[in-house]
Amino acid sequence: MVSYKQLTFLVLTLTVVSFFDAKAVDKVKTRQKYGAELSATGEIYAKIVAPVAATSSNDLRFGTIVTNNAGDVTVDEEGNRTTTGPGLATSGYSSGAIHLSGPRAQAVSVDIPNVHIYDNEDKALNIHSFTTSTDSDKLITLGSQDGKVDINVGATLNVSDTAKKGIRSGVYRIQTSY
Repeated sequence: MVSYKQLTFLVLTLTVVSFFDAKAVDKVKTRQKYGAELSATGEIYAKIVAPVAATSSNDLRFGTIVTNNAGDVTVDEEGNRTTTGPGLATSGYSSGAIHLSGPRAQAVSVDIPNVHIYDNEDKALNIHSFTTSTDSDKLITLGSQDGKVDINVGATLNVSDTAKKGIRSGVYRIQTSY
């Protein structure tokens, strides 16, 4: 995402580029005391790329959870599930999937902040420790031929012993920067 300050710089830069010749070289002349003249040359360049688009192609599902005590349900990026805590079991789970598209071979940093799922009365579910099918440093490169890549997403759902019965839903956000 481009900030207002970056956009202003880009507009000013493009204005300067269009004002000068194709190489964007401007011979800057300054005068010093005693009439000596100096010149300097500076080049100006700008690279403009299309934004990266992200769409969900599969929901992250923790499934049905039966519990008498607190525990964790983890669904990893490959769709495998593990549980901790007595009396905790799940079914109907799947990893999430996000489809990214943008400039070919563009390096993109991917981050998913931790989230909470709750209604107005129940703050007993916490989702954390997101994992993706990308490198451990969360830096990926979009496809060199088509500018596309799919990312699988996993996470851990913490269920407190005070969680009320019922269906819970929420959203997670994937943040990209490049």
